[in-house]
Amino acid sequence: MKWIAMKIKPMTAVSLLLVLVQLIGCKQPKDYITAGKIASGLANDVLLGQMLIIALPSGVVDDKTIAIIKKYKPGGVIIFGYNLTDGSCKTFCNDLQNIAMEHIGIPLFIAIDQEGGRVKRIQNGVTQFPGNFALGVINNPSKVYRMAQIVGMQLRIAGINMNFAPVLDVNNNFNNPVINIRSFSCIPQVCANLGAAYIQGLQQSRCIAVAKHFPGHGDTYQDSHITLPVINKTHASLNKTEFVPFKKAISSGVECIMTAHIAFPQLGIVKPATMSEYFLNHLLRKKMKFDGLIITDDLEMKGISGYYSQGTAAVASVKAGADIVLISSYEDHVQDIINSLSNAMVKNEVSKDNIVSTVKKIIEVKMRYGIMTIKKNKIYNSNFNGGDSYLEMMQQADTLNTELSRESIVYHSKNDDFTTFIPAENRKATILTTDKEVEDIFKAINADVIHSIQLLKNKKILFIDSGCYTTKQLQSIIKTAKQNDCNTLLLVTGNPYPYLKEFGEYPLLMSFSDTHESLHQMALCLSGEFTPKSSHPCLMIDK
Repeated sequence: MKWIAMKIKPMTAVSLLLVLVQLIGCKQPKDYITAGKIASGLANDVLLGQMLIIALPSGVVDDKTIAIIKKYKPGGVIIFGYNLTDGSCKTFCNDLQNIAMEHIGIPLFIAIDQEGGRVKRIQNGVTQFPGNFALGVINNPSKVYRMAQIVGMQLRIAGINMNFAPVLDVNNNFNNPVINIRSFSCIPQVCANLGAAYIQGLQQSRCIAVAKHFPGHGDTYQDSHITLPVINKTHASLNKTEFVPFKKAISSGVECIMTAHIAFPQLGIVKPATMSEYFLNHLLRKKMKFDGLIITDDLEMKGISGYYSQGTAAVASVKAGADIVLISSYEDHVQDIINSLSNAMVKNEVSKDNIVSTVKKIIEVKMRYGIMTIKKNKIYNSNFNGGDSYLEMMQQADTLNTELSRESIVYHSKNDDFTTFIPAENRKATILTTDKEVEDIFKAINADVIHSIQLLKNKKILFIDSGCYTTKQLQSIIKTAKQNDCNTLLLVTGNPYPYLKEFGEYPLLMSFSDTHESLHQMALCLSGEFTPKSSHPCLMIDK
């Protein structure tokens, strides 16, 4: 591992040397430089950079990427799907760490949104487990813990050390356009128990868990990517529902919590919670006793950027109690944030001592999770090797994925018995789809695949891949099927609530995930290999 000297302020180099001499005189152990001494010795640009997680333009460490890291000196980067199209994730991440050591002297947080289900940035080389709602249907903390261990280990092997997961929002608004099946459940305690299991499993594999979105993004019909949502709830109501999973996460040792861009006017908070001292300092720090890292959600989202400049929002968030600012860009807005934080520090709007204290915590987390090590006063980028534990977990991964994908499938119907949809030997089932993956999976169970409703003639059972069609198209398909005396079953792999509202009188088979294994298990279910669950409390909604 290559050592690069950390950046030390010129005026403090002598005094730092004196401190080191004193420590040696006191017969300190060889690894005696603490996170606090590192933080206090950093130049201002490196100090402020540690409080940033930024995006990068591509999946290769080219001149542009190097220039960005050299210029902004971020404490971390966030990886998106577009960063993973040019080659190996592990190679990319290793190259990033080498460049960070060369130009910053401190290794990076390398973060990702790998929630499972529909939110999965890495498509290849890791196990594609079902999403949170599917796990909530099963409600088995032990299996969630094992799954999260595997997820964490696979991410660390790929070079990623921080996962923006789990989602701890309670799914208590069925019109929510952005959370819905990313939540474990509509039941707060289920979210709490499964979230805690996920956190412990992930962090057991030395991958940092980031619980989100505090104080809760579940009970709104608006998307903070598009606007600033409003939740009209009292503190007592939030305490009974939204806060429950986060309290459990804190008691379970979660390292990091992400904020939500949501306003709470009943509490007198009309600006986003991300910028609210009440939520971040008063509630999260003082009342809930959270002493880990607080990270903002992306400041590029319209819940922030539609009302504030990124620089203004960053300063307000840090003053409110945030430790790390997340932004999904890598140019102008990053510079705005750095300039604003620097000016706030010069004007003492944000205390230099507080910034040093924040960076000390960040470095401690990096050391605790084996992202960086210190030997003989030198900072090293640590290489992660899962060893025998990795091999053991990988042997379990496929089996566990099969179990979770199978056990989470739910049949929902007011009248029809599921057995009516299992084709007899002389009565082949037919699926209507335009998706090539679905087509291949269902051909494997000997089902007929059609791409047009005009081919429906003489079919007795029709499985409809609902995700391929609009509501109007589905209405027309179902009408045509009825006219042909064909029994129909809607297959729902994503958010079920729009279908429950529009087609609740018809039978639905739901997986809540579009992973390959979820689709495969749905096909096996329809071939009669196993019986799905019958409904679920979170699916009992009024039209």
